Amino acid sequence: MSGAEVNAFSARGARFVAAAALSSLLAACWLLLFPGDGAGVRGPGAHGYSRSAIGHFGLIRLLRDLGEPVLQLRRVRDLDECGLLVLAEPRDLRRRDESRVATWLEQVPAMLLVLPKRSGEADPDQPAWLADSGLLAARDVDPLLTALGRWTEALPPRLVRTEHATGWRSRWSWPEPVLVGPCQLLAAGEGRLEPLLECDQGVLVGRLGDVCVLSDPDVIANHGLVRGANAELVVRLLRSLRGPGAIVFDETLHGDAMGPGIWQVAGQFPHVLVPAHLLLVVAAVLWAACGRFGAPVPAPPALVAGKRFLIDNVAALLRRGSHHGPSLRRYGRQRMRTTAEALHAPRGLSDELCADFVIARLGDAGRAQRLAQLLGRAGRDGSVRDAVATAREIRTLTEELLHAGR
Repeated sequence: MSGAEVNAFSARGARFVAAAALSSLLAACWLLLFPGDGAGVRGPGAHGYSRSAIGHFGLIRLLRDLGEPVLQLRRVRDLDECGLLVLAEPRDLRRRDESRVATWLEQVPAMLLVLPKRSGEADPDQPAWLADSGLLAARDVDPLLTALGRWTEALPPRLVRTEHATGWRSRWSWPEPVLVGPCQLLAAGEGRLEPLLECDQGVLVGRLGDVCVLSDPDVIANHGLVRGANAELVVRLLRSLRGPGAIVFDETLHGDAMGPGIWQVAGQFPHVLVPAHLLLVVAAVLWAACGRFGAPVPAPPALVAGKRFLIDNVAALLRRGSHHGPSLRRYGRQRMRTTAEALHAPRGLSDELCADFVIARLGDAGRAQRLAQLLGRAGRDGSVRDAVATAREIRTLTEELLHAGR
């Protein structure tokens, strides 16, 4: 066997393993980087990616154009570097969501809660746009006000709706908003609600504990930013509330949360099988690239000096050709003639007479009969092992005869 044949893998096998490793790597990247579930933003609702009339894409784009640091939160994490957290029109909050907001409230310097007001249905032909929108019932907004009371440990204000809003007053010199009726306000003079922007009919922007509340989302919606001085009002409001850090718009409460990151997924079952498989494949590729283990095995020489090689070669040929029967018969004849000549038998005897001469000289009837049986068995079909045993026994009997008188 040559040294080149001792390699761990052939060249074709190494190419196959390399192709398998590349395929596994691409599959792992696809599974971990593009999980599919929860990674996309859906629908024309009231969230920061929506370009529909009730969406908030216009406000976020405006703030970025003005140089304000704005982030959209799609993965649940700590908000230590947040300057202002905006919860814009969250709906259908669960207990888990409320506990998350309560944790955020302890981390951020300020929070702005925008109450929901409208809902919409997507256009079947253009899913990114609204086919129709409608006014939410007051009972659909009350659960969020109840959650606000739990976050601030204060009595939440009542929701008030009116067709017109007059007599605007603000703590700062903010421009007057332009709302689309019915206007959605908070009842003034109830509990610990501190008005920041109010009118004769109620409070539009108020502070309850550590949370500022914007009661009517039409001010920040795409359709409302272009009305009057609403855009200037919203920018001034956000700048006055923001502390050191970025303005963060939460999108997780709208159902647009992204899944765990690649490093989190890679350490969880069954995704952990992907990097484990890749490590095994890389180990196999490195094994194949090593070429061989240790020194190459030297090839044996074609011919070896001495007669042992010839004997082994002849024995192998006889074994392969199944010629042990004729070889045993020939051995028996030659052994009888050699023994007869050693015992000084007359010259010119045939093979049969040489055998009779040797058998007659054994003396013991039992051994003579046994030798006759062995000579009669020589040449019959049998296994190689039986032929070797017969030849050895013939040699033993004749050797005893030759050395009997010594």
